[in-house]
Amino acid sequence: MYSGNRSGGQGYWDGGGAAGAEGPAPAGTLSPAPLFSPGTYERLALLLGSIGLLGVGNNLLVLVLYYKFQRLRTPTHLLLVNISLSDLLVSLFGVTFTFVSCLRNGWVWDTVGCVWDGFSSSLFEKSSSHKCIYDAF
Repeated sequence: MYSGNRSGGQGYWDGGGAAGAEGPAPAGTLSPAPLFSPGTYERLALLLGSIGLLGVGNNLLVLVLYYKFQRLRTPTHLLLVNISLSDLLVSLFGVTFTFVSCLRNGWVWDTVGCVWDGFSSSLFEKSSSHKCIYDAF
């Protein structure tokens, strides 16, 4: 197993030899050292979990109140519901991947998970901001 850092320093394989040493390549794959300490990952997971729970809870509350009370169905409140729906989707899909990765002390998803995380976060955040810009004009 490879242990090194991302700053370009010399890394070492668990067998004791340097990563760039001559000779046959060791069996296994390179796995860089975690970016943060385990305590930092725990604090990040706590922060992201709190943000995710608050985001889901508050945005669901907005959607339920809009559905339940007829007098809230105005164009202004519809704009807020659209923003709330986009934020709910970001809280569900955007925060989840990063939260699980913080619990495991590093990114645990494959390439498809990375692409989905970036795509879903960008899509839902941009749709929320585009609604605000469109309604401003």
